Amino acid sequence: MAIIKNLSLAAVGTVFLTLGAGKAAQAAVINFDSLSPAEVVDNQYVDVGVDFNGNASVLSIGAGLNDASFPPASGRNVVYNDPVLTSSSDIRVDAVGLLWQSVGAYITGNDSVTLTAYTSDDSIVGTASTGGANYVGATTGLLPNIFLSITAPDIAYVTFTDQKTGNSYTLDDFTYEAVPEPLTVGGSLVALGFGWLMKKKIASSQRS
Repeated sequence: MAIIKNLSLAAVGTVFLTLGAGKAAQAAVINFDSLSPAEVVDNQYVDVGVDFNGNASVLSIGAGLNDASFPPASGRNVVYNDPVLTSSSDIRVDAVGLLWQSVGAYITGNDSVTLTAYTSDDSIVGTASTGGANYVGATTGLLPNIFLSITAPDIAYVTFTDQKTGNSYTLDDFTYEAVPEPLTVGGSLVALGFGWLMKKKIASSQRS
């Protein structure tokens, strides 16, 4: 099943950022809709902690994407394992700055696609797979846009891969959550000082 149609037009979009409630972790969704059709996805998102390494490019509804079979999870754009950019099926995404504690994306493919998460020493900390072809009308009966996700400590990078070579799956709404930053020394001292003042106040009131 072909992913690509003809290429033309442009698309718009956003990167959605939210703060994790009650914690220092950062949760974000990248939907690729700010990129143009056929644009190589590389370092456009390093300022929000994500590097796509230039091994995927953009397809858009009305501008190259066979959306009848490979519909986006949201918006108009997806990215795919462009055979011009990679001799394998891999799309690799690296954490920049803070490591991740969860990673995921919506996948539609011609075959089973596997998400693998690694630490900085290349140890595998988790895998998740679609289980088979899941484009619209696939004989497996699997629905498009299966959300693959992994939750594990200190994820340094992930790969998406299948057994084919290029132009075999689409990826949308890349989602990640950074590992919370440790409490600073200053913050610890403030907390300790507050606790000491409260104990002193309680002791003083008990004596009076």
